[in-house]
Amino acid sequence: MSKLEIFQDNALTTARYEMTETEKNLFYMVVAQVKREDPPTKMYQVSVKDMAAIVGSEELKFESYRKATERLNGRIFRTTLPNGNYFHGSFIASAEYKRGTGIIEIELSQKVRPFYVDLNERFTKIQLAAAISLNSAYAKRIYELLCMFKNMKDKRFRRSVVDLKTMLGIIDEKTGKDTYPDWTKFKTNVLDVAGKEINGHTDLTFNYKPTYGDRPGRGRKPVVEVEFEVFYQAKAEPAPLSSLHERLVKQFRLRVDQADQVLALHSVEIINRQLYDIQTKVAGGSVKNIGSYTAKVFGLETKGKKDGNQKTT
Repeated sequence: MSKLEIFQDNALTTARYEMTETEKNLFYMVVAQVKREDPPTKMYQVSVKDMAAIVGSEELKFESYRKATERLNGRIFRTTLPNGNYFHGSFIASAEYKRGTGIIEIELSQKVRPFYVDLNERFTKIQLAAAISLNSAYAKRIYELLCMFKNMKDKRFRRSVVDLKTMLGIIDEKTGKDTYPDWTKFKTNVLDVAGKEINGHTDLTFNYKPTYGDRPGRGRKPVVEVEFEVFYQAKAEPAPLSSLHERLVKQFRLRVDQADQVLALHSVEIINRQLYDIQTKVAGGSVKNIGSYTAKVFGLETKGKKDGNQKTT
């Protein structure tokens, strides 16, 4: 999983569309399978069970993915092609649900397929595992945007606030309605959330700063652009089990036998995903006893159940 990469045309990376986290993950799983020699009407299989394992959750039900696929079927993306033409199209053409198998077969739109196979020098390379691990749909889109610049000599770029919000679906192109018209809320709910998810947990880190425009008279100057700076370091293969075992014991306060059990029952990808969620809750103050809570997340019995010395939040 860690080695899988997605290649997509930059025109699609910067396209304007809306998707939920689940829809985006479904689409990632489809395009990761696409090969140039595939017939245009090929159906690509996505296993709900495999998806649940990748995102580290046992609560993802087939019905929720069926509904997400139906929404994805109606999603439209809009972009400007390299030749200057304005283009809009759908992501998928059809989907078939294999009763009793937990498999969804998805057919790509013939108009979107070239964005993944007919690539020239204008393409974005995305690490599949990193993209799927991100919880926020906004973080996924911002990660894709950052990936456009990770191999460039100049890793700084600017986007107008309007263009950035439009790309993320925060500004509705038809009505002009802005979900986060206030800069502080946009910063807090979109950019800062993306930073927490992307930085230190993918092959990229980034920082950003606002550029202020002029405003006549008194009052706060409006933010008109965001300048991003990208830092790229190819992530090594998943940490050896011995290193992950040490992390479970020292950082997450599990007993040695509990760490042994976690490694025996779960994949490295699922463990790292759960540990990231635990770290986020600890940082937010909702978890006080990290060892007891980690044991609870992984379904382990703790000494607290026997002697009352450990408490979970």
